[in-house]
Amino acid sequence: MIYMLDPAGRAVIARSHCEVEGPCFLATITSVHTGKRDRAAMINCAYELQYYLHCSEDVVIEELQMLCPPTVNGGDAWSLEDLVQIVFFEGVETNDTAVVYRTSQSVYKLGELDLRMKKNRRIWYSKRLLRSQIPRISNRASELCGQHLYAPLYAKPAREL
Repeated sequence: MIYMLDPAGRAVIARSHCEVEGPCFLATITSVHTGKRDRAAMINCAYELQYYLHCSEDVVIEELQMLCPPTVNGGDAWSLEDLVQIVFFEGVETNDTAVVYRTSQSVYKLGELDLRMKKNRRIWYSKRLLRSQIPRISNRASELCGQHLYAPLYAKPAREL
């Protein structure tokens, strides 16, 4: 069962399948209220992953994996690989950027920046950063039955961000 957020109605919808078009992330999470490690969160991109890591409440993020399509991993099928690090590079003399994803199996670069040029770098994710995070507990009362979306709700619709 896959739980998705309907941003228009702010309701959680349960589905038996979903379609993913590009690289995304799968977070194995544990509810701080129930202690069960039987949940996962699907995160669309590195920007949303940063937001999720900083703002998620009531969960412990146990593991992160990158779901790579054949267009990224160069293979014939999708691959699910343990995520090790995400580094953002920004050119000093150009406006080009690149994001480098290091997984347990390979390294993927998305973006136009030539990494041999002068650049600034920022680490967006690493296993060390994940392990150093302290779970945030929300102030709202927890209902332990029914469907829940264990992720933050955006304050504004996505098109206004």
